[in-house]
Amino acid sequence: MTTDNETWVDPDMQLAFARMTEIAREHDLPADRSQLTPEQARRRMEIDRAWWNQERPELARISDITVPGSTQPIPVRLLYPSTDTPLPVIVYLHGGGWVVGSLETHARGMHALAIAANCVVAAVDYSLAPERKFPSAITEVVEVVDHITANPDDLGIDARRIALAGDSAGANIALGTELHLQDRGASPVGALGLIYPVTGCDFETESYRRFGSGKWGLSKAEMQAFFEHYLRGPEDYDDPRAVPIKGDLSRLPPTFVAAAGLDVLRDDSIQLDAKLRAAGVPSTLTVYEGVTHGFMTLTRMVPKAQTMIDDLAGKLSTTLRGL
Repeated sequence: MTTDNETWVDPDMQLAFARMTEIAREHDLPADRSQLTPEQARRRMEIDRAWWNQERPELARISDITVPGSTQPIPVRLLYPSTDTPLPVIVYLHGGGWVVGSLETHARGMHALAIAANCVVAAVDYSLAPERKFPSAITEVVEVVDHITANPDDLGIDARRIALAGDSAGANIALGTELHLQDRGASPVGALGLIYPVTGCDFETESYRRFGSGKWGLSKAEMQAFFEHYLRGPEDYDDPRAVPIKGDLSRLPPTFVAAAGLDVLRDDSIQLDAKLRAAGVPSTLTVYEGVTHGFMTLTRMVPKAQTMIDDLAGKLSTTLRGL
């Protein structure tokens, strides 16, 4: 990948981009993702991420369960890093613009997170837009959290120690879920882990202007299309569960934010961290320079992805075990 004089790209990220190009060529994948239908985009991502999710870190146990939901059953994959129980739990929401992505497209990174944190990762296969629009995914994650707190012994989980985490749109859902839980009453969540989260809908930030062309992966056009698929109408842009930067964040638990330096969403993370600190919420922001949006899924070739997962895991684990 070429760069300009003001942009440094991690050498491992350069190699990863070359591998992505090879995969796209091998499978004749379309380059302009913003013009794909949701079905086409889903198929493209599954194919694009298949190689990256091979050779997954080995876990002690994997259990696929179904949580009863108010509108439909909710698939959840429980990743156990060890046979020790009960363990703290990280309820994890995969990224994909609320429209694409699955438990498989993010599997390797979630395995790594479970092992690094020594926590059960409860990966939620939430409903996707536009078939199920906002706030369907949040409702489902709330129901999963309720199920965990009601059945800790059956699941081998310490329900006193729960974190919400996710990447990109998944991090947005994690934030929206916590705000919903707080509005409903006391939340059982003790920590948030947010990887390049979607927190606002300002498409004219410096990072959108600088990295929004698509040259760096996720584009401004894609993000605008994702929002249109996810939200029901203009009124949802003012709902803090969808656009968290607009809400009262003063009651959030300790929050750990990981941003990518070459990402349209970089400034979303920076603005979130600033607002949290101003509200008195313990917040830690780390910007991983030289990598792009989605690098959490690139652990096979980008060591900085594993470093980020280890950093996040350490912070979540320390916070949860201190509760």
